[in-house]
Amino acid sequence: MKKITTLSIILLCGLSKAQYCTPTFQYGAGSNMISNVSFGSINNPSSTNSSTAQEYEDFTSLSTDLAAGNTYPISIKGPSSTFPSDVMVYIDFNGNGSFDDAGENFFIGRLEAANPANAFTIDSNIMIPANVSGGSKRMRVLKNTNVAAYSDPNAQNSISSACNSGLRAGQTEDYTVNIQGSNTNNFPFPYCGSEGVTSLTVSEITKVEFAGLENESSIGGSSAVIEDFTGSVFNVSRGNGYPITVTGGTHGQTTVSAYAYIDFNHNNQFDADEKFNLGYLDNSNPVSGHESGVTSETITIPANALLGNTRFRLVKAYESSSWMGTLENLPCPAGWFIGQAEDYTINIQPESLATTEVSKDKSIEVKIYPNPTSGNVTIRMKEGLEKYEVYNISGQKLSEGNSDTVNMSRLIPGTYLIKIQTKDKKITTQKVIKK
Repeated sequence: MKKITTLSIILLCGLSKAQYCTPTFQYGAGSNMISNVSFGSINNPSSTNSSTAQEYEDFTSLSTDLAAGNTYPISIKGPSSTFPSDVMVYIDFNGNGSFDDAGENFFIGRLEAANPANAFTIDSNIMIPANVSGGSKRMRVLKNTNVAAYSDPNAQNSISSACNSGLRAGQTEDYTVNIQGSNTNNFPFPYCGSEGVTSLTVSEITKVEFAGLENESSIGGSSAVIEDFTGSVFNVSRGNGYPITVTGGTHGQTTVSAYAYIDFNHNNQFDADEKFNLGYLDNSNPVSGHESGVTSETITIPANALLGNTRFRLVKAYESSSWMGTLENLPCPAGWFIGQAEDYTINIQPESLATTEVSKDKSIEVKIYPNPTSGNVTIRMKEGLEKYEVYNISGQKLSEGNSDTVNMSRLIPGTYLIKIQTKDKKITTQKVIKK
């Protein structure tokens, strides 16, 4: 018997506490139960006694190990008394307690009518996305009779979600799958990379200005299709808007777009409501010797965005619909891709610096030099420095630390506030000008 590690116990406990829904059936399980599930190392026969069959069976103690990026066969068996039955499988890949996120449902097929002794089996395959994080995930097998399919073999699927409250007759079984992430240390994991690109021309992003930071990168066509700048952190606050300017190659084309994608719900993918259209780059040629353009827009952070660090992806792509096919700007570059993506980290905070904090405590003697500065500034004070925080003039925090040297070299020129806390917990805020 396989030993269960402490980590596995913790993960399984987390699964058991998740508030998963339970579908309901008008006529119960009856003679329409699931009688066997075979998937990976799971091979689970269950009762076909019509008088005792339950609508829901919890088999989460049964698990199988799966590798991200691989495809696995699955077989489902079960009777279907009068009408054919649809079978769906759901896997909560992002662990958020819901089965209804994009990419988490699989239509296995339709079982023909049969009594329990002569029940049919349907076979299919389930592909585990390459960007799924490792750990234990809940898997649901859901079976429901489809009245329309009795006379119409092409009738639509009778199961619209894992939480249907109007199912006719069938059964739900829940299991556990353990995802083994084989590439957890490789950028851009756990997010999608360039694996979907079939034809590539790299056309670089050359400069990004956002949330008080500026990042310049090389131009020349030899850069990676997705560049790793996740060490650069954009500090923002919920509910606030931030101007962003993107510079990059256009090669004389007028349909080179820029989009920002931000994983606000931390589910390791970029959903449809997590994208920002930054417009088309003009041909202002801001990069000497290259046909380049600029576009500017504003990104507003939703009030319900999850707090903390998450992935920020910027994609610049040539869009076209012609003999070359359809070229479009996607969060996961695919097909014939002409452009580049850059990944950053965005740190979402709950609120801005309060106006009552933007004041000086005149009892604290602080010297900050050089001021103005083009790089680092040094903080000197007799009370001793506990920590500092750097804010832009709008009150959004950009960085923090406890060193007496503050690196401001990557900030765009302007006026900034350095909030200083002394060892004896006094606070003062000083202005610094970045040249």
